[in-house]
Amino acid sequence: MNSRFLLLGCLGCWPVSWLFAAAAWAADIETVLNSVAVSPPARVEFIELRNNPLFEEPMELTGYLEYLAPGKMRKVIQSPFNESYLVDQDYVAVERDGNVRKLPTRAARSLQSMLSGLEAMLSGDRDMLEKDFEYDLQGCIQNWTLSMQPRSKKVSRRLSGLVVRGGDARIHSIRVDLPGDEWHLMQLLDTATQ
Repeated sequence: MNSRFLLLGCLGCWPVSWLFAAAAWAADIETVLNSVAVSPPARVEFIELRNNPLFEEPMELTGYLEYLAPGKMRKVIQSPFNESYLVDQDYVAVERDGNVRKLPTRAARSLQSMLSGLEAMLSGDRDMLEKDFEYDLQGCIQNWTLSMQPRSKKVSRRLSGLVVRGGDARIHSIRVDLPGDEWHLMQLLDTATQ
């Protein structure tokens, strides 16, 4: 018997859904980045949990993220207090209680790396992602996890890593791991607008 016919016969015995499931697991970084890329301006609401060993339990915050332009992002916290962070390429502006403080991003390399990783996801830019992070992608296009670790040893002393989870053409959550068992977990709500 011809081995090609035997192989085709065996494949014919598999349920068709198995073949499609196997294809779904073929997601790669380019596919994921392309599926979640947005054009600025874009905005999404979030609920964030912050864990700090000094807190009895994680603190819950709500607000929104804005991707305003390439190199320009803003995070606005609306509850339980009002605060915003505007990153505009070379500086970070922190507004709290009506006071604005500007800091150069070069003074906060870990913040700059974290934001470039997030912008790489939002813009679908693999080169930007690989510049600052080593990564591991697990799952399929409908349900994936992207774990990122800073390439720089200096940055890794302040930023342990990022874990981005998503599927179905959107980011579901972003976890920022910091030294000393501190972490921030941001659940992005399905309310993205462009």
